[in-house]
Amino acid sequence: MRRSPKHRAEPAGRPRSDALGGHAAKNARAVASTAASLAVALAPSLLGGAPAHAALAAAVTAGYPQRAAQVGVTIVTLQTKDKSAADAAALDVTAYRNAVASASSYWSAMSAGRISLRVTKVVAGFKTSASSGDDFGTIMSTVSRELGWTPGSSTVLLLAVPRDDILVSGSKGNLGAGWAASQTSGRILLPRPSSFTGPVTAHEMGHILGIGHANTLQCSNGAVDAVRAGARFADTSCSTRGYGDGTDLMGISRYSQPQLNAYLYEYGGMGRGDEIANIGTPGAASTYTLTPWAGGAPRRAAKFKDPSTGEWYYLQYRAPVGYDAPTALAGNQGVQIIKGGLDESESLLIPPTTKPFSGVYAANLAWQPGQTFTTAGGTRVSINAAGAASATVSITSKGAVPENVAALMDAKAAQFGLGPGFGGIGTLRDGGLYHMYQRGAVVWTPSAGARVSKGAIRGVWQRLGFENGSLGFPTSDEIGGLKDGGVYQMYQGGAIVWSPQNGAFESKGAIRGAWQRLGLEDGKMGYPTSGEVGGLRNGGVSQMYEGGAIVWSPQTGAFESMGAIRGAWQRLGLEKGRLGYPTSGEVGGLRNGGVSQMYEGGAIVWSPQTGAFESTGPLRDRWLKLGAQNGDLGYPTSAEITGLKGGGSSQSYEGGAIVFSPATGAFESVGAIRAAWSSLGSQNGKLGYPTSGEASGLRGGGVSQSFQGGTIVWSPRTGAHESLGAIRGVWTSMGAQDGALGYPTSGEIGGLKNGGVYQQYEGGAVMWSPKTGAHESMGAIRAAWGSMGYENGKMGYPTSGEYAISGGVAQNFEGGRIEWNRSSGIKVIASVGAASGTVTPIPAPPPAPAPTPSPAPAPTPPPAVNTETAAQIQSMVRQTAVQMGVDPALALAVAEQESSFRQNVTSPVGAIGVMQIMPANRDWLAGMTGRPTLDLNRTADNIAGGVAMLRWLTAEAKNLDEAIAGYYQGLGSVQSRGMYDDTKVYVAQVKARMAKF
Repeated sequence: MRRSPKHRAEPAGRPRSDALGGHAAKNARAVASTAASLAVALAPSLLGGAPAHAALAAAVTAGYPQRAAQVGVTIVTLQTKDKSAADAAALDVTAYRNAVASASSYWSAMSAGRISLRVTKVVAGFKTSASSGDDFGTIMSTVSRELGWTPGSSTVLLLAVPRDDILVSGSKGNLGAGWAASQTSGRILLPRPSSFTGPVTAHEMGHILGIGHANTLQCSNGAVDAVRAGARFADTSCSTRGYGDGTDLMGISRYSQPQLNAYLYEYGGMGRGDEIANIGTPGAASTYTLTPWAGGAPRRAAKFKDPSTGEWYYLQYRAPVGYDAPTALAGNQGVQIIKGGLDESESLLIPPTTKPFSGVYAANLAWQPGQTFTTAGGTRVSINAAGAASATVSITSKGAVPENVAALMDAKAAQFGLGPGFGGIGTLRDGGLYHMYQRGAVVWTPSAGARVSKGAIRGVWQRLGFENGSLGFPTSDEIGGLKDGGVYQMYQGGAIVWSPQNGAFESKGAIRGAWQRLGLEDGKMGYPTSGEVGGLRNGGVSQMYEGGAIVWSPQTGAFESMGAIRGAWQRLGLEKGRLGYPTSGEVGGLRNGGVSQMYEGGAIVWSPQTGAFESTGPLRDRWLKLGAQNGDLGYPTSAEITGLKGGGSSQSYEGGAIVFSPATGAFESVGAIRAAWSSLGSQNGKLGYPTSGEASGLRGGGVSQSFQGGTIVWSPRTGAHESLGAIRGVWTSMGAQDGALGYPTSGEIGGLKNGGVYQQYEGGAVMWSPKTGAHESMGAIRAAWGSMGYENGKMGYPTSGEYAISGGVAQNFEGGRIEWNRSSGIKVIASVGAASGTVTPIPAPPPAPAPTPSPAPAPTPPPAVNTETAAQIQSMVRQTAVQMGVDPALALAVAEQESSFRQNVTSPVGAIGVMQIMPANRDWLAGMTGRPTLDLNRTADNIAGGVAMLRWLTAEAKNLDEAIAGYYQGLGSVQSRGMYDDTKVYVAQVKARMAKF
């Protein structure tokens, strides 16, 4: 049996497809051997007890009168056109006979012996033109026509098809289907026999008798009850869960055949007619006794009419007796509350919780002692006790005050000094009551008793909708003794917390769970300072506390957000920024007292020395690969800087930086190699972005790093120098640092004749010119060439590398050839046209290191293209400071101190312009100013870079003195080492200049 369209039995030709859906069937078959214990369910039974009235009111009109029927069943096993005779012969007729006999026994017991079934005819292997894969309606109509079968009084046609399930409206996995034609006549289609054949046959026979499904009430908001309003429920969050009552034959199929519930029992005209006591409309509290519903006692169930809604409710006690023995176990043994469904032929069981349940069989369909059910109209049903033989319940109409409640309320009011009461006792949902007093109220519920509600805490509860809001009813009185005089009160859905400093705010759900994890008000978050605030991205919610916030989203859960890490998250746009929501709390215990927190888009990392900065994407991946804060890079010291050339980005760390571009990926940039790269223009220079990390293990402890345009090579003896282009090609062809040239001892040096360039190495040099290309120059041949003026002499540039000759080596030049012989030394052979090839002998030099190359000419400073006067520069500094939100007096004082408002000045250490900025800071400041092409040699750009640095310093430093010192000494150095003596003098001078501006 499965969910299907419901129908009354009278109209001919209307199908009822009842089958266990594919998923449910698989689950059911999987637990076939233990179905009775795993698929627990309850059947209500009511023992007639002392009625509320001397005479019971008339029973509700049944759907059908009590009937007597001897139903004849024709069994037909089918050979469909897609199956063989052997398939049809394999259908076990005996199994179907047994199923009919089992159904007969069941319905005979339900009808007090008036209804029975017997097999009157068997047709085995009937050949039909229908296919086993046809829809059930097609198969039944086709076979009925071929057999000439027509419905009649007390006749049932049972067809068996050779497959394991039935197709219903295109859905597979169904274990049976029925088609009722009258109150006692119809057709049933079954697949091959299984453990479900008997229960399914009995279930389908129930439909032929006009009885609908046993369903449950399901409400997404957890509403306890819902009033029927025509074809729907008044509460739109509520719906019918078809087949939801697995403790009933007419619900989801089981291997057993549970007792038909009291509502369907009466609707179908079953039993003797004395099984259900009619309480009528209840008044004051009255107690009733229920005996097991699957037993045989009279008045074992009860029904009453809610005076407000007019709906009838049935009470029955499901206990492991009779047909309920396998299913009325655990949470399904107890009192069941049932009423008619949206279709009157169906029942609607109301479980203790109407929240949707997962799986096939519900495990808690019965109410237990101590629980109270309140109808939508306010009538209360309290479960007092339940034992092996009976259960007792109390039924109280709306407005009837339970015994001693008024006295309890007055006592509670006196205990908390609420003053005199006024007005009567009012009613609330689920049987709750309240009474107002001069300084508050007392609220009573069946489960929590009388609880005080007053002051600021009551104000918050009122703001949240009292008992109908998210907190529900109070479950405790106000409890004091918290830190700093705080007070709290517990509710069904959480708590309200009050402190003298902050007032009262709710604490509930996942956010409360996170706050509890952090130590509640005694932890680092302290007391709440706001209520929950919704409307965040993707349905998120936050709540503020003394120490920060707790942020929740459906996808990530609830986590704290506090301190410097929260500040960095705010800078990045909170949950709307690229980091998204936090996915963890703060995690401490990192090196040097560091802390990190994870987010959807990465992490934020903090240390006392460096502050808090994001760590995301490829930059983070590389940092983690290098050991994160425990590696050579240490903690991040800046935010991620974007907008670099080609979509690149970078981030600074204690030990260097990581640089990323879409074309190259992310790699570290540290130490001497980073300094050399920066001096060459970083990613904007001829080397471009790094394409690898540093590679160590070279000769003599050397290290190299590859870039788009070449390599930088470092050794302890020679330092770091670039290696690129044709010169690099010669060097690598000679074995790089392991060859005769060794490590480079300089970068490339230009400015030679005809556009030539050279680079010095431990063992010589490599020379290049546009005309001759790149060739090594070393040893005695280089010495001889040098004595003749290098490329400016008569020999010009080398046109080949050294090559072997008899007894030595030679090298060709534009002006001839130089040879070295180990016995005769150097010979210089003039170019063609010289007097008969003149040879000039030169003594062979001793095997000493190569001569030190001539120093490269000092770079020519850029022309003085900036012609602004000091007054004009002063005005530019003031205007830029205002635009960037920096104190103009601070910016003007620093500019005057650094350059006296002059642009065309360069310090001995290379600092440039008005604000005296080091070229190595250019890329960082380009990101800070939003000027990718920032040119420190231009007055406006220089000022913008300096003011941007001041803006960053004032935001990151603890105070103004530390910010000024950071401009001179570096903020990291100031914070870790303190101010040097000359730094202190600088700070005093700048502050003195600020006074005049």
